[in-house]
Amino acid sequence: MKDSRIQLWATDEVHFQRHTSLIQMWAPEGEQPQVASASTREKIGFFGAINLKTGRLLTKEASTFNGDTFREFLEYLFAHTRGKIFLILDNAPWHKARDLKKFFIQNRYRLKRIFLPPYSPELNPIERVWGITRRKVTHNRYFKLVKELRSSLISCFADWEQSNNTLKTLCANL
Repeated sequence: MKDSRIQLWATDEVHFQRHTSLIQMWAPEGEQPQVASASTREKIGFFGAINLKTGRLLTKEASTFNGDTFREFLEYLFAHTRGKIFLILDNAPWHKARDLKKFFIQNRYRLKRIFLPPYSPELNPIERVWGITRRKVTHNRYFKLVKELRSSLISCFADWEQSNNTLKTLCANL
């Protein structure tokens, strides 16, 4: 996009669970790596949006995903950006909630929603961000407490809040 006042963002929601997720790792020959795992369903949810031009990531923790929490996230996005936003998103019910109709009408000059085809998460660039976050923060790691998981995730997200080449490159090959 040549108009610098227009920003292209992709948004989605994600849960990170406290139980250990194992992926391939290096270990000395003949030794089986051991990683503790919590037998729990504790999880943390985040709304996230990535600016596809700059690689800037904005996240907001959410205890649940619904129309109200999505509106709060959009207000957070508005507070941290300027100009018109073209927002790529999936067809989650809260993205089209009737309760938000008035909000979308009031903000129609600031926000343009672009819906992806149903059941196509591979087309949403922020899914790549969630994947790299899991590899960097949660895979092969044991979190004794959910607050430890939260702290690790928030620290990672804080590193990506400023424009950065890591996420810009990750999302460049759409």
